[in-house]
Amino acid sequence: MRAFELEVLRLGLRLEDLPGGRLAVDDSDAFLRFLRTLEPPVTWRDVFSDLPAHWIPGQPETWTTSYRPLGPYDYQELPTGPAVHVIGPSATDGEWLHRFVGAARRAGYAVHGAWFIEGNDKLHALIVLDRDTDARRLGAFLEWLSGQPLVELAAIPRVGDEDYL
Repeated sequence: MRAFELEVLRLGLRLEDLPGGRLAVDDSDAFLRFLRTLEPPVTWRDVFSDLPAHWIPGQPETWTTSYRPLGPYDYQELPTGPAVHVIGPSATDGEWLHRFVGAARRAGYAVHGAWFIEGNDKLHALIVLDRDTDARRLGAFLEWLSGQPLVELAAIPRVGDEDYL
């Protein structure tokens, strides 16, 4: 990472302007060799020729992405709803997710879909709420979730108001 930062500085680029806000490359050594072939001044488009045309470095509001469903029980097309990653009890209780979704629906939360995702000795699942779920309702669901036995919040991969192409 330090070598990358030094090359960015040498090229006159600012990390704060890196479109997308983060970087993932298949071969970091090859990427560094490529950066070392460039001569300043360069732009992020010189570094990443495949940046979408509408992305403007330094303007995160333009850094949209194409929509891809998180899994089989997610909305397959836009608009979508919030997605919540939860961790349940031991991996031997395959019925847990069905019971959890039922409890959420009985509590008044509109669950669009839910499915297991890879985990280790615990059951990891994604819960997708209805596409009409606003920030207030998502907050209420998260509060309800915090009071449920045998389940914990792992992450909120999508709040439902993201901008997509």
